[in-house]
Amino acid sequence: MKNAKKVLKAYLIAAGLAANILFIWLAAGGPIFIDRWLDASETPMPAAFIICPTAGLAGSNLPTATGWQCVYTAVQLYFDGLGDKIIFTGGGAGNMTEAEIYAEAAGWLGCPEEARAFEPGATSTAEHPTRLLQDTHLGITRDASLNVVSSALHSRRMALCFRKAGFKNFRIVTDHIAKKAGPSVVREYRVSRFAAHRPSGKSYDDPFNRLRWQGGRLLEGLREVAAIMIYKLKGYI
Repeated sequence: MKNAKKVLKAYLIAAGLAANILFIWLAAGGPIFIDRWLDASETPMPAAFIICPTAGLAGSNLPTATGWQCVYTAVQLYFDGLGDKIIFTGGGAGNMTEAEIYAEAAGWLGCPEEARAFEPGATSTAEHPTRLLQDTHLGITRDASLNVVSSALHSRRMALCFRKAGFKNFRIVTDHIAKKAGPSVVREYRVSRFAAHRPSGKSYDDPFNRLRWQGGRLLEGLREVAAIMIYKLKGYI
């Protein structure tokens, strides 16, 4: 019993120290390291298709923050001529498919209707590439050139799934700003309509926000590592 108490005490002390060190590290904005391995971002290429897998809904039939970034990246690729059509792939649990909702969001960001196509059946990362092949009306083969949009932390799992499905000519793109379009499409180029507006210079880079941002990024990264391990065990990658 005494030995058990000593072990428990040592464990609690070690766990407390580790938790405090992690807390201070994240609040200081220290790197989480695993994000570097998970990030499989590549430079986009001229391709036949831009693939935009959905990334869930945040409520009110709107994309998540990650989803909005993926939609925006896909639209930027389109306006730079790096794909003739954007294919939105994803089903979801709601009354509307995520593919439809993400395509609507692309329209709000300037993408014309004729440039949008749908694969509304995929329910997981592993299903996106296989469903694209099964949906024959899309005209996608394993040899087709693709720019596949993803978030940075999700990009390695996405790449592994497309590789497992036999795709040979694709790039994983996590960020892009169109060089051939102006402020009507590229939001980074926009300025205020109010002539008197001056940027406040206010910064939100305080310890609490850093802890929130880095903590969320760490948990998302750990989830991705676990998902890759599970996908490997199940033979999805």
